[in-house]
Amino acid sequence: MSLKRKLKRVKKVTKKQNSSLIYTVYSKKNCSFCDRAITLLEDLNHQVIVKKIDEDIAHFTEMREKAPAMRTMPVIFENNDLIGGYSDLINSLEHE
Repeated sequence: MSLKRKLKRVKKVTKKQNSSLIYTVYSKKNCSFCDRAITLLEDLNHQVIVKKIDEDIAHFTEMREKAPAMRTMPVIFENNDLIGGYSDLINSLEHE
């Protein structure tokens, strides 16, 4: 299934959200997938903590410690559990 179709399905399926979920998104400037992930989570009324790694070196260090294998942006956590990047977020939301 294409990413666009998955996204449409996710938006339909996830109208009943669990308010206890907190997403942390490590982001940087000019990252379209970072912006998409943040917008999607906010549109779905999830609590989102955005940490810009290019504005605060402590956020970058924290991200590298928590997800050393991640090489792309964004890096997304759900309640401190690593989800991965944007497409991983879509897959995770689809299976909620």
